Amino acid sequence: MSDLILKSLDIKNFRSIRGQVYAPLDAKVVIVHGENGAGKTSLLSAIELALTGRVQSLERADPGYEKQLLHRSATEGSILLKAFAGTSEQRFEAVLNAVGAQSIAALDEHRATFFRERAFLPQSLLGQLLQIYQDAGHDAASPLAQFVGNLLGLDQLDALEAGLKPLADVRNVRKNVDGWLAAENEKSRVDLRLSDQRKTRDALNEQVRSALSELAMLCTALAPSVGVREETLDEVAAALSESSDSEAFARLTDQQRRLASIRREIDAARSAAVSNAGLAPAGSDEPSRVFALWEAEYGERVSALRSRVEGLLPDVSLPSDLEQFAEAALTRLRTEQKQFSDRASQARADIARHAVAQDERDVAQRQRGTIDQEVARLSSTAGSLGSALAELTSFITDEICPVCDRDFTEVSKVPLHEHVHGKVRTLSASAERLLILGRTRSEVQVTLERLDREIESIAARRLEEEALAELDRSLASIEALINELEAVIEALREGGRLRAADVAARRAVSEAQSRHVSLAAARDTLSEFALSIGAPALEEGESFDAAAPRLYALLAAQATRFEERLSMRRKGTDHIATIRAAVTRRQEADARISADFASWQRAEQALERAQALRDQGNAIRSAVDRVRSAIIRREFNDRLNCLWRDLFVRLAPGEPFVPAFRIPESSTQRLQPKLITEHRDGGDAGGTPGAMLSAGNLNTAALTLFIALHLSVPKELPWLILDDPVQSMDDVHIAHFAALLRTLSKEHSRQVMIAVHDRQLFEYLRLELSPAFPQDSLLTLELSRGPRRDSVCISKRFSFKEETALLFAA
Repeated sequence: MSDLILKSLDIKNFRSIRGQVYAPLDAKVVIVHGENGAGKTSLLSAIELALTGRVQSLERADPGYEKQLLHRSATEGSILLKAFAGTSEQRFEAVLNAVGAQSIAALDEHRATFFRERAFLPQSLLGQLLQIYQDAGHDAASPLAQFVGNLLGLDQLDALEAGLKPLADVRNVRKNVDGWLAAENEKSRVDLRLSDQRKTRDALNEQVRSALSELAMLCTALAPSVGVREETLDEVAAALSESSDSEAFARLTDQQRRLASIRREIDAARSAAVSNAGLAPAGSDEPSRVFALWEAEYGERVSALRSRVEGLLPDVSLPSDLEQFAEAALTRLRTEQKQFSDRASQARADIARHAVAQDERDVAQRQRGTIDQEVARLSSTAGSLGSALAELTSFITDEICPVCDRDFTEVSKVPLHEHVHGKVRTLSASAERLLILGRTRSEVQVTLERLDREIESIAARRLEEEALAELDRSLASIEALINELEAVIEALREGGRLRAADVAARRAVSEAQSRHVSLAAARDTLSEFALSIGAPALEEGESFDAAAPRLYALLAAQATRFEERLSMRRKGTDHIATIRAAVTRRQEADARISADFASWQRAEQALERAQALRDQGNAIRSAVDRVRSAIIRREFNDRLNCLWRDLFVRLAPGEPFVPAFRIPESSTQRLQPKLITEHRDGGDAGGTPGAMLSAGNLNTAALTLFIALHLSVPKELPWLILDDPVQSMDDVHIAHFAALLRTLSKEHSRQVMIAVHDRQLFEYLRLELSPAFPQDSLLTLELSRGPRRDSVCISKRFSFKEETALLFAA
């Protein structure tokens, strides 16, 4: 593939270059000359801007440099750089305006970086180059680190080292390795859960042991034939569930209930005998006679009232008791009376309010019409016109109108300024009146809307005249019925009391006739019961009050004994249920412990495998670091330092101290080179170049370092562009430098472009770098400018010419 060769440069209004300048560049060597300020640096910066889209040296000095790229006398500018590779041509372009520069076509980022770092050395960077490489050597993105990557091709090692770097710290491993943190969390979570479940299982074991001990004590008291163990719980449960004690206790309970029943029969018979002795059934017909008299006097009237009340209140169920009927009917009728009265009052109030609201609405409508007529007569622009006339009065100095230039005395004897002031007052009053009328109309409109809503609401709920008349008739009927009920309420209450007395007398006669039972049968029954429970029968002369407690005490003692046995059986059954539940929970806990332990083992094994991989990764990282360190140390010492030494000694043969990079013996994971000087005769290292070299040799060291870096890396672009690199150099240095440039151009196939300001140096370099073979070429560009004219670039091309004079002489 052919190298890319610069062909031409077209600049318009860029930095110190005013107007348009065309510079051919298609030669092996291009020498740019011009006085200070003629535009040499601007020309080289234009090449950098066209190729990379920015000017690195200016950006380092001022981040807002783009606003200063356009020439101050122009509004637009442009840069067009042409290059060719074989027969194909490439164009790199940028346009300028007051805001900054816009790149139209440029190199890709990789080649643009190579150009900035390895192909172009600006004048401002020459004195800072050593310090830049010294201060930024620790950073992985520093120029030195980029040089190492390009030189040695350590991308794969760097990528491997960067990928394995998080393995050094387990916190980074948790962040970057999927599943590591999850496995650790899972292990911790399962650890806690296993601990809790083992504690639960121990508690369940203790609960089972305690319940078995208590169950054994209960079984000892009940004397079953089965030993109490966890394996024999079913046999123990079957022994405790025997029904002999419960059946005996049930029979005993029936006997106690029977004794209580016999006791109640005896007490009832004894009480009936006493009551029948004092019973006087005579006179039981008197209440019935009195109630019959009341029924004859008030019966029909009460029936009629009840029918009328039920007719008015068809949905109400009234009680049959006379007194309760009266009270319930009065309460309900008074409620109906109040509701009907309220409805009639509201209907009459709505009728009256409807008429008043219509009158108020008519008044409000007339008021709104009057306001609208007055507003129509007033101009809406009165306030604006008044303000304008008020401002105009400051321009009235005599009787001449400042608007129409007429003499106001021709039409009126009133002075012009008084006439204008009067108009202003009139217009201001009209504007104020207009505001008042607007507010008043808004208030009237709100009133109209309220009245319309009120009229609509009243019309919706207003009763018709016929409905109101029917409502009045119902209200009158209710009031009349209330008055009649209040008149007979005392008679109704008396009738209720008489009816109750009649019913009570009839019930007492019926009960007295049914109380005739013999106490002799009760004594025989009690004696037979005593014999049935195994107790002695009633002795002759033993009273009921003595025999009953004796039998109660016997039954109570037997009941107590059976209750204790049944209670122990229930407790034993509860203990068995508790033991079984605890055993079931313990089995579940064991199953969970087994499952969680399996999960814990899986997490532990996963972490062990991951840790083994991490250890292997750290071992690989250490090996990569050692290999990388060895390669960097070898390349710096054997290649870069050697090349830099050869170039520096070539340009400064009399300088005893030679600059070099020293790489520490420790790991080079972070580049930590140190700039030193070494004596040609060997021995300990000297100080830094800034402390050991003169100003001229310090510039020589920076220049040769740049050329050494350029030659050490693969050739991405065949260009070497230097901006006034011979600062503080003597003639010997310059001669050696010219020879070095010739070597770079002729032997290393570099397109060399150098800018100088010294005329003699320019002429010297033109002679030293003149074409030496047929394919060789040289271009000189001389820049000049004036305070009132555009910049001028004069180019001159030198081609190879065979020397014939010497041939003829020979």
